[in-house]
Amino acid sequence: MPGSIRGSCLCGKVAFAIEGNFGPVGQCHCSKCRKVSGTDGNAIFYTAVKSFRWLCGESDIRSYLVPGSDGWLSTFCGTCGSPVPHTDSDRKIYFVPAGLLDDDPGFRGYAAHIHVASKAPWVRITDDAPQFAEGFTSLRDA
Repeated sequence: MPGSIRGSCLCGKVAFAIEGNFGPVGQCHCSKCRKVSGTDGNAIFYTAVKSFRWLCGESDIRSYLVPGSDGWLSTFCGTCGSPVPHTDSDRKIYFVPAGLLDDDPGFRGYAAHIHVASKAPWVRITDDAPQFAEGFTSLRDA
């Protein structure tokens, strides 16, 4: 989707803009995403690094490397704790938590659900988006 959208954390110290293309939103149901979001998963989309720009607060971002996770990193605002965008290991794309958006991105519904095999037992997926027992390389594959 091409466009220009902005987002921010709960306290507003960290803010960003995306100008250009961004992908569809997907829902990850893995245990790590449940823990980092405090809900049934993590709604996230992606954009190219060249389309992403920090507006403020980049120095307020903190991270937590999950022990024994092969590099799974949680990035968050150091003041309010909101998860914030982070790059992939190749630093080519940003993964953006959809709940941070201040503007309407235009997508409606999820493009896919990933790590469905490890979703919480109390979660019922009720839409018709494709479901993947594990993950896939990125939402670009959906």
